[in-house]
Amino acid sequence: MKYSIATLVLGFFAALSVAAPAPTPADDVDPNQVYIEGLAYAGTGCKAGSAAISKSNDARTITIVFDNYIVSIGPGIPFVDRRKNCNLNVKLHYPGGYQYTLYQAQYTGYVNLEVGVTANQQSTYWFTGFLNQRATFQNTWKGAFADNYALSDVIDHDAWVWSPCGASTTLNIDTQFTLTNNPTTASGYANTHEFDPSLKVVFSVLWRRC
Repeated sequence: MKYSIATLVLGFFAALSVAAPAPTPADDVDPNQVYIEGLAYAGTGCKAGSAAISKSNDARTITIVFDNYIVSIGPGIPFVDRRKNCNLNVKLHYPGGYQYTLYQAQYTGYVNLEVGVTANQQSTYWFTGFLNQRATFQNTWKGAFADNYALSDVIDHDAWVWSPCGASTTLNIDTQFTLTNNPTTASGYANTHEFDPSLKVVFSVLWRRC
């Protein structure tokens, strides 16, 4: 496969707390007490009714599927279609005395790019109230390239920061997908395929006692 992944950029809540040792199984929250209390999303890549969210039975992953997160570029394609974004606000309900951290995000989709087209996918994560401390990841493909993709953004252990104790705060996830072309006659699209037109994101979390 001919693609490149850009340098991982980390600024993940560094000012909020000191990195903690990895949680042990004894620290795990009771998954029966964890559920998605609220989900709000908006953006050109996730119009109302186009996203679905679910939690795994062990409360370790959150999966979001976008049905209409499609970008395209080329002759005759409107300029606005070359960039799509989605801002998600996820609020988890969980028992007092616990906190969680996001440590990995996995993306699966499809990209079809002619020579001269570049695709850039960017995601930023932060907790409400701490916008200045966040993580930003970028993944880049250069055409010619046409294939399914599976990417994994991993937050370094030393950069883990946990949700505040004593409060169930909102996790904010801002994603965007942009295409550029040179020459302007080159075409491409992403996250649309005749067999599976969706973009799927799986967020992995860890739990610990406060």
